[in-house]
Amino acid sequence: MAKKKKQNKEQKFGLGWLFLVVMGFFIILILIPNNGGNKIKFPDLHGLSYSGDGQKLVAAVHDGLREYSNGTWSVPDVPKNDYMGYSPVKNGFYSSGHPAPGSNLENPLGIVKSKDNGETVEIVDLDGEVDFHALSVGYETEEIYVFAPEPNSKMKEQGFYYTYDQGETWNVMNMQGVSGSPLAIAAHPSKKGVVAIGTDKGLYLSENYGETFEQILSDYSVSAAVFAGDDRVIVGTNKGDKEIIGINIQNKKSSNYTMPKNADGNISYIAVNHKNNEELSFATDQLNVYTTKDEGKTWDTIVEEGAGKEVGKE
Repeated sequence: MAKKKKQNKEQKFGLGWLFLVVMGFFIILILIPNNGGNKIKFPDLHGLSYSGDGQKLVAAVHDGLREYSNGTWSVPDVPKNDYMGYSPVKNGFYSSGHPAPGSNLENPLGIVKSKDNGETVEIVDLDGEVDFHALSVGYETEEIYVFAPEPNSKMKEQGFYYTYDQGETWNVMNMQGVSGSPLAIAAHPSKKGVVAIGTDKGLYLSENYGETFEQILSDYSVSAAVFAGDDRVIVGTNKGDKEIIGINIQNKKSSNYTMPKNADGNISYIAVNHKNNEELSFATDQLNVYTTKDEGKTWDTIVEEGAGKEVGKE
C-alpha cells in the first residue's frame, strides 16, 4: 500500500511539473515581442487598395485580405475568399475569384461586392460562371469593366465588356485603336465611360466606353494602372527599367516618380490613396510592396518576398 501511495505521489508530482512546463511555454509565447507585420505572410497578391477613409492599405490575397496601418500588417477576421480582379470603390470593393472553403457562395464568384470591408459580400452578377482576373470598377460611378476569358450566359465571346447598370446589361468594348497584348485595365473614378487599357505597347484612353482609344503613352509595357483624381492616371511599366509614371489625361504630359532603390520584381499593382494622392503603394510579382507618402521622394518596403514587416526595419 505504501508503495502504491508513493507511485501516486510521483505521478502527481510529474503531472505538476508537466503543467508548469506547459504554462511556462504559453507565458513565454505571450511575452515574446510580436514584431508586428514581420509575422504576416502573403501567399500571393491579387490586388491592392486604400480603404475609403484612407487610413489602411488593403491587399487581396489567396486566403482573404491583409491590412496595413500604423506600420504593421494584420489579418482581418473576415471570410477567406480568394479574391481576383479586386477593385476598390468609395464604400467598399468589387471582386471576382473563388469562395472560401465551406462558403455557401457559388464557385467561381462571378462579380461580388462588399460594403463592410469583406465581412460579407453580395452577388452582383455571373456567380457560378466566371472568374474575372481583369476587372475594374469606377471608384464613384461603380461602372464595371471586365475581360471575359471565355463566353458565358451574357457575353457571347471572349473580350472586353462593360456595364453601367450592375450587370443588367453587358456591352462589348470594340477596342478600336488599341495595339498589343492587354495587361491592365483602370476605370475612371468619376467620369462615366472613361477607361484606360495598358498593353505591352503603351497606355490607351477611351472616353466612349471603349469604342475607340487614343494612345497617351508609348514605348512602355504598362502592367498596372490606376486613376488619381479626375485628370491623372498613374501607371507601372516593366519594359527596360521599372518605372512609375503619372500622366495628365488632358494635356498628355507625363512625369516619372523616383523609384525605390533595389525594387525587386515586375510591377503588378498600384494603389493611390483617394484621400491623399501623394500617398501611393505598388506591388511586384516577387511579392514585394513599397509605399510612399510624398509622391516617391521617399519609399518604405512594407512587404518583402511575401512577408509583411514594420516600416523602417531592414
